[in-house]
Amino acid sequence: MGEDVDRISLTLPPSMVERLDGIVDDWEYASRSEAIRDALRDFFSVYEWETGDETVHRGTVVVVHDHHVDGVADALQTIQHEMADHITSVQHIHLSHETCMETLVVDGPGSAITELANRLRALDGVRQVKVVIVDS
Repeated sequence: MGEDVDRISLTLPPSMVERLDGIVDDWEYASRSEAIRDALRDFFSVYEWETGDETVHRGTVVVVHDHHVDGVADALQTIQHEMADHITSVQHIHLSHETCMETLVVDGPGSAITELANRLRALDGVRQVKVVIVDS
């Protein structure tokens, strides 16, 4: 692992231990500790995100929308241009005749990513917005 570690004790109900062991095996973790460290990294990112710090975060904003709604495509593009300092990439996918998905790769302070997601959610024709932060 390369860094000093502290040993802690963790108390879990048997059902959680069984699930943890199943995931360790299924995802081929070297140990329970590796799996728990991985989970804690995600927990820390969520905590930092939700407490509104101004740390730079990286991740994706996924938008599902009905492209037949008048003006939704133009509105999405306008917001993306206005928030270009925090969007590093956009992928547009046709899910069906009516529905499209855009995946925006984002990099910026949590407040900017939250503003982006909220502006997208407010658009008529947007069905779903998901924010996934993977690194802080």
